[in-house]
Amino acid sequence: MLTSETCMNKSCPVRRMPGGRPQAAGRRRAAFTLIELLTVISIIALLATLGAGLAGVASRKAKESAIKAELGKLTTAIENYKADLHQYPPDNAKDGRNLNPAVHPLYYELVGTFSTNNGNVYRTADRAEHVTATEIKNAFPGLGGFINSAVYPDKPRSYLRDLKPRQRREIRLPGANDIELLAVPVDWPRKLLDLSPLRNVTSDTRLREINPWHYVSTRPTNNTASFDLWAIWATGRVVDGTNELRVFGNWKQ
Repeated sequence: MLTSETCMNKSCPVRRMPGGRPQAAGRRRAAFTLIELLTVISIIALLATLGAGLAGVASRKAKESAIKAELGKLTTAIENYKADLHQYPPDNAKDGRNLNPAVHPLYYELVGTFSTNNGNVYRTADRAEHVTATEIKNAFPGLGGFINSAVYPDKPRSYLRDLKPRQRREIRLPGANDIELLAVPVDWPRKLLDLSPLRNVTSDTRLREINPWHYVSTRPTNNTASFDLWAIWATGRVVDGTNELRVFGNWKQ
């Protein structure tokens, strides 16, 4: 006798799960769903990788554009200075030789300064910074003051306005505690401080993260009749086993 619980005949119908599907078919369906899930996970991982790569490219492009825009702005300011004062801003040179392209008085010359205390103290036109004649001499051995300077009530010319904090950075030098430098809008990476443009200027790791503009008006190499202005960008990429350093200059490359 057949009951609802047992069947001794091999020809008995296959027991169906609720919903009418045989158990074997249900197991096959579960296995297929797992494969689908793994496929979706793989696709998501691939898209995430592609997205990260595209984000990195976009970030590098944005930094490159910012550097190029700032290069153009500074180049124009320097040329305007030359048109008014009939010479290019001095660099950090002594006896006809540039001492350090990364440390120079370009910031002070382009924003303009007031000469006070009989030329012993110079204050920037916005009154935000001041530097003594002694500090100038210690920071820039070939200089004793600034050219684009005036004695109140006269005013110096201003070629750079509304600089953001990241565009002007303060460093400490021997005998000069507060020297302002024009800075590239992309900091130097911490993991490459041994390659920092300021590595031979300071041992302070925080200051080595400053990425200064390089400037030479004394016997420039590329623009022999004017000046060389350039930025060095450590992209963070390694190419052929070497850290990639890109140079953006005001000369034809």
